[in-house]
Amino acid sequence: MMKKSFGFTLGEILIALSVIGVVASLVIPQLVNGHKAGEAQAQFNTAYSLIAKAITDMDADNISIKPASYSAGQALHPKFKQYSRVAIDCGDYTAESKNASVCINQSAQSVNDEKDNYYAYSKASNTKANISRFDDGAFVLNNGMLVAFENPANGYVWISVDINGKNKMPNRWGWDLFTFELTNDGLLPLGAPGTTATYSADPNVYCNINQNTSSENGATCSYFAITNQDYFKELYKGH
Repeated sequence: MMKKSFGFTLGEILIALSVIGVVASLVIPQLVNGHKAGEAQAQFNTAYSLIAKAITDMDADNISIKPASYSAGQALHPKFKQYSRVAIDCGDYTAESKNASVCINQSAQSVNDEKDNYYAYSKASNTKANISRFDDGAFVLNNGMLVAFENPANGYVWISVDINGKNKMPNRWGWDLFTFELTNDGLLPLGAPGTTATYSADPNVYCNINQNTSSENGATCSYFAITNQDYFKELYKGH
């Protein structure tokens, strides 16, 4: 009496492998994008927490956190770095070549090496970010994050953070570069009510994935990263 075979035929195995391949092609990109989004979210939260803590510690030591106290220009950087775990001090625009491998090169808009450039929000564009927004002092934290200041004389005070450091791409506003403003109400994401009117009047203008020409597109994305819990999921969907 012949025994029945319960094995799979070659055709059945090939069909099963094909199905597995199709499922993997659909699932794996989603897992990768989900990991990227989760990592970026965690880094953003850490960056915001660190700079907010520095501001709080300054206030606790009776060091003014009012923007008017830094109207001389480039005045916040030396104070702020005393309350941060600084690994490398980049200086300001007068020391543009100092530690250039990890610091923003202030002539980066004319440099071809993409790691020496910072870009606007839309990935459909190679528009360079307005590099002058990061030239009033900068330093690298011991966790590799790059903190840069925009502190013109008698102007506003911005604090930007490259959450994964200069040497990790995409070096793009709204992706791994986010900007906050020191206001009379404390530290706020640029674009929030109470920040510079040009940007807070309609923050969508400066965080527009379809805008390909503005060198300040992405400046207000920190506001959406805080107010939209799905910001990073939507950002990395398909990337």
